[in-house]
Amino acid sequence: MKPSTKRTARRPRAPDFQAPPPELALLLGPLETGDEAARHQAAMVLLQRKDPITASHVARLLRTAADPKAREVCAWLLCSIDKGSPPVIEALLEAAEDPYEHMSVRGQSLDALRPSTSSGLNRRIFQTLIGLLEHPAVELRFWSCFALGALKHRPAIPALRKVAEEDERVNPGWWYVAEEALDAIDHIESRESPDRIPVMRRGKQD
Repeated sequence: MKPSTKRTARRPRAPDFQAPPPELALLLGPLETGDEAARHQAAMVLLQRKDPITASHVARLLRTAADPKAREVCAWLLCSIDKGSPPVIEALLEAAEDPYEHMSVRGQSLDALRPSTSSGLNRRIFQTLIGLLEHPAVELRFWSCFALGALKHRPAIPALRKVAEEDERVNPGWWYVAEEALDAIDHIESRESPDRIPVMRRGKQD
């Protein structure tokens, strides 16, 4: 499914927005507007900065950067540099739920979701993920299965079983959504999952 190139209007900066410290700004600049090499280099340094200030500024770029590749890297970073703070989870959920966002960004945002320190946000996380199991986009169904397994959300097992029984689509570059649903159930129930080979490589191992 080809994602729409349209996006919702950029949200204005919040009134309490504070500019990042100079050393952080030197990393956020190439993350937002640099070429692929500069963005990768900045991301590798930011990966070591597991502090709330860094996470909050990366989360802001997730929702404001013009380049979808920058937004995707921001979501990837948040998977490692944040531990479920409400502002970061809000940004990830907004990106995942945004119908105008690129699929790569939405999928990476689902992958980055972590249990929040807010019980209300946790309910929203699980409601969003279970709802996306029925989304027309195969990428969102696949990564929702993954996230539900990673979060070990046991109430999702009936919905995951339904996906495993009925979904016949392949997530491009990966494997069947049904297989990911089975893996998610295994993870929730603390069982080992089989090593998956991407569908495009099957039959080429010998």
